Order: sequence, then structure tokens, then C-alpha cells
Amino acid sequence: MRNRNVLLLIALILIVAAVGGGYWWLQQGKQPPPEAQATPTPQNVVPIVVAAQDISRGQKILVEEGAVVTQTWPVDSLPLAYFTDPTEVEGKFARMDIPRGMPIVPSMLGEPGGMLAVNGSAAALFEPGRVAYAIPMDIQGAVAWAPKPGDHVDVLASIKLIQVDEEFQSPTPNLFTALPRDGNDPMLSGTYGRFETLPNGEPAFVFPAGSSIPNVVVQMTVQDAIVWHVGLWSETEGAEPTAAQQAATGGEPVPTPPPTPETHPEVEPVTLLVTPQDALVLKYLMEMGADLDLVLRPAGDTAPVITEPVWLQYIVDKYQLPTDSPNLPIAPQPMREPLRVTPPAAQQEAPQE
Repeated sequence: MRNRNVLLLIALILIVAAVGGGYWWLQQGKQPPPEAQATPTPQNVVPIVVAAQDISRGQKILVEEGAVVTQTWPVDSLPLAYFTDPTEVEGKFARMDIPRGMPIVPSMLGEPGGMLAVNGSAAALFEPGRVAYAIPMDIQGAVAWAPKPGDHVDVLASIKLIQVDEEFQSPTPNLFTALPRDGNDPMLSGTYGRFETLPNGEPAFVFPAGSSIPNVVVQMTVQDAIVWHVGLWSETEGAEPTAAQQAATGGEPVPTPPPTPETHPEVEPVTLLVTPQDALVLKYLMEMGADLDLVLRPAGDTAPVITEPVWLQYIVDKYQLPTDSPNLPIAPQPMREPLRVTPPAAQQEAPQE
């Protein structure tokens, strides 16, 4: 009897499972086929110029070096102004750091030294926090005119130091006048020196044979200055062609004159972008008559450095120079005159033989 009940229970379970499976199969057959996914409508895009790499402030944009590329950009996300051809930004300089993938807009760029390139104002070409200061340079001080706009340079200063009287603030040795003790003594005057005993035992008054030799000290002063312009500013640099110029060519673009060989006068101003405090340092060095030279930094190097001032004692100690010169039976004879660099302008003015 017990086995019979178990068999009935198993049969009941099998019947329920069969009915449920059949119902599920019928319902699956009634479901509609899945709808095909809709193809997205192509978005309206425009090719624009974007940065293909991180561009540092002051860096010159060169298409051949892969600085920029053309990339399609959604019309709904276009900036107010943009470039569509990489040649439009060729040779310009970045006024700010431009990250990779960012669209290039006109406000990010400046002309190479163009005074009227942005809003007709030279001051629009660099960001706040720096000021422009010009210092005169020759071919040696300007690294043979190697620095170009956007390069970073340091300023070396050579200064002469002389001994002075602390109270008078005048060069030593002092002059003196000895007051007579009575009317019969002569009035003595001259250069203040010192008393010494000669080899023969006679006392002597020793005074300088000439002016004292100044101590020359050289030190790196202003660091990480940015070259903004080399030479004098031109009122038409970077200006757009006028309507009259375009009319003279029948409305066609004004042709760019062929480049002329770069020449520099013997002395030319170099305009640097520096902090306001560094501008005061340069002003003081100029007023005191220091000799200034530029040193060119590698691209991307903006870190400050610590240097030691160099003067005679530094050279003697570092290179173990003798402090006395023994008398020798021989002496050097110059082999030729020292070489001197002649500026290009002076070469052109020299008479042809």
C-alpha cells in the first residue's frame, strides 16, 4: 500500500511538469521577433586643428614636427573661433600651455614677434605675471644671436668691485694733508700710504704707484627669462593687409615678400619677459654698469639652479693656479692676433679689395 502511494505521487509530479513545459513552449512561440536595432544617425562634424602633443607656452608650432593635426569635431561643440588648416598655425607661438587633444583657437597663439598680432597690442602676447624689459646685447652677449622668440635664457652679470673708505664712500687710498705744528713746519700732503723700513735700514713712506685693481665678480642673476623679441619693434609687424593693399592686387592676398638674410647691427636690444622683481634686478645691473651676457637654456628646462659667484680667488683655488710667478729664463711670444668676430653689417661696409 505504501509503495502504491509513492508511485501515485511520482506520477502526479511528472504530469504537472509536462503540463508546465508545454505551456511555456506555447508562450515562447507567441512572442514577436526581436526588433532590429536602429542605426545611429551620423553626427554633423567639421575638421578642425587640434594639438597632437602637449605644447608648452612660448613653443613654436611646427607642423612637420607633429605639433598639430586635423581632427573631426562635432558642430554642436565647436569653439567660437578655430582653424581648419594646419598651415594657418605654422610658425606661430603658443601664448599658454596647450594640452594634447585641445582645439587650437586664435587667442592661444601669438605671431613671432608681431606687435599688432593680437588686438593691436604688444602686451596681449604674454600672460600676466611677467613684464617685458629690453637690454642691449652684442654678438657675444646674445649667444651669436642664437636665441629666438620663445626661448628661455639666463642672464650672467660681470661686476667690478673696488675698495672704498666706509665713511667717505670714496675709492682708497685716501689723500691727506698734515697740519704744521708751528709756522716754520712745511704743510705736507699726498696719498695716504704706509711706513716701511728699507733693506738698508732707512725708514721710507710707501704709497700706491697707481689706482687699485678692481676685483671682477661674475654670477648668474636672472633665471628662466623668456626671449620675446630680438631687435627693434616695427609698427607693422604682424599687421593684417589693408583694404588698399588688397585692392592693389585685385582682391587677391598680398604676396609675402621673400625672406631676406638675417643681419644684426653691432648692438641690438633683446626684449625679455621676466618677473617684476627680476626687471628691477636688470635695471639695477644696467644702471651700475655691469656687463651682461645671455646663456641659452635647452627646450623645456625651466628649473632654477644654484651657482657660486666666480672671482679670482675661486679660479685660483679651483684650478690650482700659482699665487707667485717665478723668474724663468724663457718667456712666451704671441703666435698671432686674437680672433675677433665681425658683425655682418660691418663686413658689408668693409671696402672690397
